[in-house]
Amino acid sequence: MYILQTACQRLIMTERLYYDDAYLWEFEGKVTSIKNGTRPGEWVITLDRSAFYPTSGGQPYDTGTLTFGKVTAKVTDVEVDADGEVVHTVDKEIPVGTAVRGKIDGARRTDHMEQHGGEHMLAGAIWEKLEGTTIGLHLGQAESTIDVSLPEGRTHLTEEEILMLENTVNERIRMDAPIRCWFPDEDELKRLPLRKAPTVTEHVRIVAMGDFEMVACGGTHPSSTGRIGLIKILSAIPAKGKVRVAFVCGGRAVSLFQTYMRYADKAGAALSCPVDKLSSAASDLKYRLSEAEKRANRLETKEILASMMEAGNTEDLPGVTLCVLTMPETDGRAVTAAVSEYISAKGRALLLCAGERLTFARSADVKIDMNDLIKRVARGGGRPDMASGAGIPECVSVARKILMTEGISK
Repeated sequence: MYILQTACQRLIMTERLYYDDAYLWEFEGKVTSIKNGTRPGEWVITLDRSAFYPTSGGQPYDTGTLTFGKVTAKVTDVEVDADGEVVHTVDKEIPVGTAVRGKIDGARRTDHMEQHGGEHMLAGAIWEKLEGTTIGLHLGQAESTIDVSLPEGRTHLTEEEILMLENTVNERIRMDAPIRCWFPDEDELKRLPLRKAPTVTEHVRIVAMGDFEMVACGGTHPSSTGRIGLIKILSAIPAKGKVRVAFVCGGRAVSLFQTYMRYADKAGAALSCPVDKLSSAASDLKYRLSEAEKRANRLETKEILASMMEAGNTEDLPGVTLCVLTMPETDGRAVTAAVSEYISAKGRALLLCAGERLTFARSADVKIDMNDLIKRVARGGGRPDMASGAGIPECVSVARKILMTEGISK
């Protein structure tokens, strides 16, 4: 089993090449240590120099490959260990001292830089326009989020504020302002107008975007704001006393707009209206459907009630019109309305099976405990005047025989 190399072999920390060039997709390096990974078929190695970014500050790790000779190992995870060293998880054993050629997944890195760069600009705009402080970043696979603390504990953003932030950031993106990353000395660091204080005291790295954003950050960033592309805020919701703002940038935003437009065009074609009229057309359609459902429900209620009236007879129970009815499953609202109307008249009792749903009900002046009756023939319950449950048509036949045999309470 491999163990980490001796302290002497680890005196020189990995040179992090992404600090100087975030677009360096390929590099040369040498393995300086190796140990077994946490799972079979995995090894954890360190290099003397690496362009692989480790998970940090809410930005996920890079993936890619390390090639040595004719062998290519996949880099499946990159982290910073307790000693501050960059460690790479690989699927091939690579001996110490082996020269390797690293290749970064450029598409993944570019996506992360677009989201990360957009987050900086959004956080800066929130601070400038709303005096909000960004607490943290989560860069997810589909969208990214930041948690923002607003003055007076406010936990929401208005529609106007969201639009203002979007417009501000997108205008600054179109400026294609340069993005600079560097390690200032202690005196320079004290003079810099940072958006918030650094979380570390040594080797503080600063990122500046034009003249509108400057903050400590060790991540990877585009070379200019224009390479972020654009930003779209997806939502702003309360979260643990803060506002959680979800957004997408760059290629993700483009894909989102393409998807929205594709389905918006289809919806517009279906409703015979332009995209900008979809909201009013959908509202109108919803209203008309609601009215149509109400009319259909009223008609169905009348049909069910007519069937109840036709099925009612006065021969089974003296002084009571008893309706024993079995019908296919139908709209529950129509059934409920018909039952209520049927028993609103005096001297009526109802034993109904609609599909697999039983409803036993009676008028206020009829002395039948429908709750007790339904429990004797099926699974259900309710009030003495109305009870419901699950059952089959035979249940109403059995209930009818019980009433005819035992009669009703006086």
